Amino acid sequence: MTIIMRAFYGCILLVVLLTVSFGSHTDKPENENNIVPSPNAASSKLGMKPKNTPANSFIRSSTILKLPNGGGENKKSLEYVHCGEKNPTGPKKMEIILLHGAKFTKEDWVTSGILDRICLYERTSAVAIDLSVRADGKGFRDAVSGLVDEGILSGDPVTVISPSASGKAIVSLGSEVFADGGLESLIKFWVPVASPAVLSASDSDLKTFPKAGIKILAIHGNNDSMGKRVTKKLEDVAGAKGVELSGGHPVYLDSPREFVETVLTFLNGQLSES
Repeated sequence: MTIIMRAFYGCILLVVLLTVSFGSHTDKPENENNIVPSPNAASSKLGMKPKNTPANSFIRSSTILKLPNGGGENKKSLEYVHCGEKNPTGPKKMEIILLHGAKFTKEDWVTSGILDRICLYERTSAVAIDLSVRADGKGFRDAVSGLVDEGILSGDPVTVISPSASGKAIVSLGSEVFADGGLESLIKFWVPVASPAVLSASDSDLKTFPKAGIKILAIHGNNDSMGKRVTKKLEDVAGAKGVELSGGHPVYLDSPREFVETVLTFLNGQLSES
């Protein structure tokens, strides 16, 4: 083999080695928000078992509403993003509905990585929906009914997370009369995040929730004075557990990891006691 040929093959080998080395140090996941907690960290702390399926296995679809609180034609199409198990079973199953505030959409739950993190665990189903912030309690019940018809929800009581303006739909349930069972047939846990409708709600309406056995986790940001007042009222009137995280009004987006850990720790603790 001539000196020229040896030099040629040597150059090729050097390029291959550099390519492999560079790629192993610079490759990043497609979504940097999809960070999976290690079994020794979040999963052990929460007493929950991570699933082996990819965290970002989302189902995107829509269901038809009876009331005009969605999008599309006549505003009767409810867009949603679902992840986790459909109709999970077991004593610690969780079915979670995520609403959104006036300036946000269901996609914020995706891009923040929150939906991924919630759906890491077995017997957990989470669905982020584009329900209008104008929807009241009847509108929320209509959305739940549509998701049950789609097979996304089982029809059992759910956990609902209601940031900011979306809290109106849940607060108004306190004054509704249920013909097919009480409020407890619809909601199991409520996680309001600085929902201003709480401040204008009557004490009697808010007391409907603890009377129905619904546990409340009220969350606000340390830079959100209005959110602090919401949490304080829910603590005083409805026996809520209040938590302050680092951030502003959309604190769940400012501190997504801490938000998910706080919510799942609360839910897991409540389910363990029941």
